[in-house]
Amino acid sequence: MLQWLRQLFHRRTPSQPAPRTPEPQEAASAAATPVAEADPIAALMPFQIRPLDSSDMADLLGVFREAIQISAAADYDQQQRDAWSRAQSYDSLISVLSEGDTVVAEWDDKLVGFAHRIRDYINMVFVHPDASRVGIATLLYQHLEDGARIEGITELTTHASLTAHDFFAYMGFVSEGQEQAERDGVPLTRHAMRKSLV
Repeated sequence: MLQWLRQLFHRRTPSQPAPRTPEPQEAASAAATPVAEADPIAALMPFQIRPLDSSDMADLLGVFREAIQISAAADYDQQQRDAWSRAQSYDSLISVLSEGDTVVAEWDDKLVGFAHRIRDYINMVFVHPDASRVGIATLLYQHLEDGARIEGITELTTHASLTAHDFFAYMGFVSEGQEQAERDGVPLTRHAMRKSLV
């Protein structure tokens, strides 16, 4: 049934233009997916944003690594992606996410994304490539921004990968310039970005 619906939505006559994707990219503070045609059937599939649970950690590590290896492939070479994806282990991810606000996204009963904020800093927004272009990253980010506003925070900052830059710009962030980060001795170019909440 699901495959039939997808075929129905994707069927177009020659006179019909291809649909345009309204958002520039699904993103992450570190990784995002390339711009591509949205899946129209996605709106019919249930997903939810919820707080992090301790049982989520193994799935989150998988999302982190897949987002980097697949979604960031157009912007970073294999050596860079390998070094970046090794930057977090199961234990280090637990340590990082133990502070601040973390939310996860479940789509079709699978954990497909997560986002993390420490005070005024958006530390991570990652969405699995298989769940990209359906608005999950936007909802994850919006939850973090709403929480920051409730706490009285007046601006947010992040370090956005080249892949994630357009997503954060779409969310209202402004780049303050590129800089070099290093993972396992390998340089990675990223943007320092800032957004006013007032």
